[in-house]
Amino acid sequence: MTAFVCPQCRGGLEQEDGGYCCNSCARAFPILFGIPDFRLGGDQYLTLDEERAKAARLHAYAQDHDFRELVAFYYSITDDVPEQLAPIFADYAVNAPSRAARAIEALAQAGPASAFLDLGCGSGGALVAARGMFQDRTGVDIALRWLVIARKGLEEASVAAQLVCADAEALPFPESSFSHVLAADLVENTRSPTGAVQGAASVMADGGYLFLTSSNRRWIGPHPATGVWAAGLLPASFRTALLRRRHGVDLLRAVSFVSPGSVRRMAAAAGLRQLDARPLDIAPSALDHRSALFKAFGRAYAILARALLFRSVLLVAGPVFQSLYVKEKKS
Repeated sequence: MTAFVCPQCRGGLEQEDGGYCCNSCARAFPILFGIPDFRLGGDQYLTLDEERAKAARLHAYAQDHDFRELVAFYYSITDDVPEQLAPIFADYAVNAPSRAARAIEALAQAGPASAFLDLGCGSGGALVAARGMFQDRTGVDIALRWLVIARKGLEEASVAAQLVCADAEALPFPESSFSHVLAADLVENTRSPTGAVQGAASVMADGGYLFLTSSNRRWIGPHPATGVWAAGLLPASFRTALLRRRHGVDLLRAVSFVSPGSVRRMAAAAGLRQLDARPLDIAPSALDHRSALFKAFGRAYAILARALLFRSVLLVAGPVFQSLYVKEKKS
């Protein structure tokens, strides 16, 4: 089990009934539904009170329902996800282990493993995929509601992992806690992508590895979740109006689009050196539950991504990219 520090002042914590208390700044952090909650504020969608209430509903529902039913229930009580997109989003959560398999394999092969952190773990798919490759597994997400869902999935898969509710920009772990960190589809979904990369670097051991994936701001094709073309290049006001007209809600209101170059610069500023960058490596099994059109696109993309010329183009302006970084050892 990874030790904790105060995410606000980095002071030591004392565990007490129902949570943790900082010895330095006296801030208290509760344990809710068996999950320590180290958030300093709510996420970009719900206040802390609203989010905890939603997590409580999910926790109660999980007692008598399985993981797949729990995911479906989540979307049935989530008003800002259009009804026609809910099954797609649910499928994305349920099939997360197969989608994460290639990333986990690449990260594990980067160097000797001791402790794995899935930063922005969502439904816990990467933690399931990491079974057999990483013995010490920790999942962090700012959404307690998703950690309640992830715990159900881990239980059904018989996978042990530590789940922690925290902001990627203010992690409750000491320095050098993790040898390997995964940040899949994370940085663009934070208030500060730069802060999220710095947060990841702050808890990595010297010589540790970060594997990162993200949507590309320069992609001119349709956004995978919303279907909006050139979503990262459109003016925010125009994109918001378009999404509200199409879906009734701006599904990208909390997204901060990035590019391979911008992430590389963020990582360098945090003391991380890029080892590799390429278009996202898509596992064939990740396409199993998608439409025929999406499967055809995915297969064509995979073929082009292996060709040197097209690979370079897809890295710069393709839909999704991946990159691997190492934390420079202090001299």
